[in-house]
Amino acid sequence: GSIDVKVENCNLYLDIYEDLVILGEVKNDSKVNKTNIEITINFYDKGGEKIISAAIPAHINYLRGGSRLPFYYYLTEREKYIDISKIKIGVNYKDCYERFEGNPIVKKESYYYEEDYLIIESRVINIGEGKIRNLKLFCTFYNDKNQVVFIKQCYLSREEMIADQEQKFNLKVLLDEYLPVFTHYRFEVFFEDEIKTPD
Repeated sequence: GSIDVKVENCNLYLDIYEDLVILGEVKNDSKVNKTNIEITINFYDKGGEKIISAAIPAHINYLRGGSRLPFYYYLTEREKYIDISKIKIGVNYKDCYERFEGNPIVKKESYYYEEDYLIIESRVINIGEGKIRNLKLFCTFYNDKNQVVFIKQCYLSREEMIADQEQKFNLKVLLDEYLPVFTHYRFEVFFEDEIKTPD
């Protein structure tokens, strides 16, 4: 990480298919938007030699100041697991000084249990002054050590919202034996301002 952007709350485990799963978050600690985000993961053996290198492009265009971008990576090259001694995760980005006119937020949600499901109900409101598009909403789940254990993208009926508009959404999580244990969660909203055409 750097002063502006940090990689936090990382977790590592084998899933039910015996793939190595790496999860974490990129946090923008600055007041400047970040763009062109790419997460890099390098695996080293006990001698310090790099044996695997991977890059994860972010599926968002901007990371606002104070926001967190969850990420995950599946390493399926099982024959190399035994050689891994150290993992380094980094992030590349560019500063973006554009001022957004839109500002979507997630209002306080309610949740309940229905059979084997946790159901979270909430709403997104655009409290900004401009129209937004390419709206994406992610829910990150954490364990009691604040490590990321899984990530779910929430379904939204509209990917565009005008100023003061809101839309409801719900997230359904199956509580089965394959789900990692979690204690809390948080939502993050990502978007772009509507492109203005010149007069």
